Amino acid sequence: MKITFCGGAQEVGASCYLLKLDGKNILLDCGIRMKGGKDSLPDFSRIQEAGGVDAIIISHAHLDHTGSLPVISREYPNALIYMTHATKDLIKVLLYDSLKIMNNNEAEIPIYAENHVQDMLKRIVCYSPQYNIYPFNDKNIKVTFYNAGHIAGAASIYIQGEEGALFYTGDISGVDQQTVNGASLPKLRPDVVITESTYGDKLHSNRQIEEERLIEKVKETISNGGKMLVPAFALGRAQEIILILKKAINKKTLPEFKIYIDGMVKDINRAYKLNPNYLKRNLAKKIFKGNEIFYDDNVLPVTDTAMREEIVSSKDGVCIISSSGMLKGGPSSWYAEKLAADEKNFIAITGYQDEEAPGREILELIDSEDEDRKININGKSIPLKCKVGKFGLSAHGDKGELLGIIHKISPRKIFLVHGDKEIIQSLSKEMNREVRARIYVPANGEEYQVSFKNPRKQLSITKDIKPLNKDQELTEENIETLWKHIYTSTGTDIGYSAEDLITIWTGNEDFTEADVRKITDTLNSSRYFEPNSRRLFLYHPVAEEELQEDDGVMEMNEMLTFIDEIFPQEAGIYKKGARYEEKIAILYFNFPRKSKEKYSNLIREFEEKSGWKVEINDDCNQGAAEELIYNLVPKDANINKLSYYRDKGYFLIDLDKPIKDMDKLQTKFEEITGLKLIESQSSSKKIEEISLKEVDGSNIMEQNKAFSLIDAVFKFEDHKVYKKSRKESGGIPYIELSFITPQIGERYKETIKGLEDETGWNILVGQNPNQNEIIKITKTICREKGINLKKNPSIHINEKLVKIKSSNSIDEDILNKAKEEFMQMVGYQLEIE
Repeated sequence: MKITFCGGAQEVGASCYLLKLDGKNILLDCGIRMKGGKDSLPDFSRIQEAGGVDAIIISHAHLDHTGSLPVISREYPNALIYMTHATKDLIKVLLYDSLKIMNNNEAEIPIYAENHVQDMLKRIVCYSPQYNIYPFNDKNIKVTFYNAGHIAGAASIYIQGEEGALFYTGDISGVDQQTVNGASLPKLRPDVVITESTYGDKLHSNRQIEEERLIEKVKETISNGGKMLVPAFALGRAQEIILILKKAINKKTLPEFKIYIDGMVKDINRAYKLNPNYLKRNLAKKIFKGNEIFYDDNVLPVTDTAMREEIVSSKDGVCIISSSGMLKGGPSSWYAEKLAADEKNFIAITGYQDEEAPGREILELIDSEDEDRKININGKSIPLKCKVGKFGLSAHGDKGELLGIIHKISPRKIFLVHGDKEIIQSLSKEMNREVRARIYVPANGEEYQVSFKNPRKQLSITKDIKPLNKDQELTEENIETLWKHIYTSTGTDIGYSAEDLITIWTGNEDFTEADVRKITDTLNSSRYFEPNSRRLFLYHPVAEEELQEDDGVMEMNEMLTFIDEIFPQEAGIYKKGARYEEKIAILYFNFPRKSKEKYSNLIREFEEKSGWKVEINDDCNQGAAEELIYNLVPKDANINKLSYYRDKGYFLIDLDKPIKDMDKLQTKFEEITGLKLIESQSSSKKIEEISLKEVDGSNIMEQNKAFSLIDAVFKFEDHKVYKKSRKESGGIPYIELSFITPQIGERYKETIKGLEDETGWNILVGQNPNQNEIIKITKTICREKGINLKKNPSIHINEKLVKIKSSNSIDEDILNKAKEEFMQMVGYQLEIE
């Protein structure tokens, strides 16, 4: 076995690895560097010197793994190209877009032409993951794809031959995303592993918290009338962000607002919809039923230049998700040029940025205090006045995941690729301490001879079933015959790819890509087979008893999924259950008293279509009710205490002062929940007592000048003034300063006294804490200290306390430092429950 690293070693880009196994030259990926120009290609001279290519195997569609396929395929037209079905559809979009960019760039000579792309596409052979591929008639070399997470269609590649077995991770992620499930690997026994190392020196932040950070920042930006630009990789990251924001709108975490989709993202969305079996189950089911998964009344594709101009000139708060992710070309760079100079706007960076990208330039300016920040976009120097931030939504495994993969498959030799040099060096040292294997950090152009006296014996999961040798096409009318044959042979435990099932039906492997797609459609609509819940490209026979029971009553898992489909998000079903024997579905609504009446028609429809009776849990969701109360109560009033009297069906609220139109608030709460909201007597009697000195109107500083002076004084203090308000009490005007908490404001008594003397104004500290900012600071400190939050922090104003729940153990010194930092920043205690 010989491995030559033609590209992708000690770099991110131009992944291209030549494997010589049992006398055959197999190329793993064939990408480009995203800089453009001749230097963008891998070192193809090494392939020529090795005698060319016999087969090409592709892990996934991103251009750093596929961008030079037309070039290598032109040189070696007899080499077939193997990949998954989704990868082929996505490559088509990406390569034609690259072709358009190259042809529009007068400064560069295109590295391939349209006919090269067309010819290359004809040489692609598609297979589902976990189906064994034999590329050569004269060699017993077996290739198998395994789901790698990362993006739709992404696969890790396992190659077995007489000289040994090699596992190539491709780009891999074990974390479930919005669109795809995380990587799933069986127990493999490779002699050699080639693994990506993109984030091999880092541990990713909690994905849920990062998604919440993004949602909060979108909410803040649009509420201020700003525009949120998310430059996103068209393939993978953009689809994730669309679904994150759609879900937040459906759950009412975000208000309804417009999200515009631009650039190549639109074409990738179409390709995703063509491949439901490579997506998560909830998305696939929607596609099977003909429903849209990305667009709705709030999420809209941008159709032309005029619409772009209209978006940036409108006064509405909106979000724009557009390629390219690094702001190198594409509509995103045009939007950035238009939006960067307005401080109300926000640019959110969500992915890897190479050293020369404008996106990297923005990241380096995040913590800059320079008021004259500038970025270079489209050859122009643009003032960067808008806010910027980075959000960790990576689709690559971090150090922990990569080490976990290596521990699971225990190779003898490991080659680290696809990462910056310093990161790979760091990972290699870490791996060397933990793993009993030889670890290599190859450079581009290097060649490694790898030999084993005794290659590992490979484990195999047998799917050997006697073929039916049928001549007729497999259809919904005769699929019962196939089901019965497999069910009586192996039961329901083993999942079969569409290719497996065609082979069992016909007795041969002579099928086309069109045959596989047609059979996949048949399987997706069949009652005799169901997709695996996490690997939807595998199909299991349905148990015989479930088919016999099919008297119009849905199977339980199907029924539970149907609940999500028939009831809208605003119905507030936060939990569901079932009593199987009685065929009763139990629904837990946030506010059952109202939901029984409001959704009575949907409940009847559900019962008719599912065959299950509905039982509604009578208790309200206390958390949802409390959240509603906090949203209804005006921002200038604080809730001292909130109690739920479950048996009596009401909430008791104690406020720090009376509020206007309390009766309207109570009516609104009862209309939504069916429960009463009763104000405690103590809160209705509270009166704001303010002690003010008389002011001399002739000597008082003009209000805006006073505000400017306050800003100047606090500019270099440790804490900021969040809000300055002019108020009046008893005919005497005063300025109220709002800090994160009143306790922080009290620290500046002397400063405020000096400002009173200089301006002639009464200046008081506002008594309402900034609860949103407290939550943000709590999450930031926890993230920096490695404290994983189970849920959002809870604020206890009367006790001047914030409570958190952690999902991991915390070192006492780290916890004490977090508490100390929190007290300094917020003026409250931090307590772990």
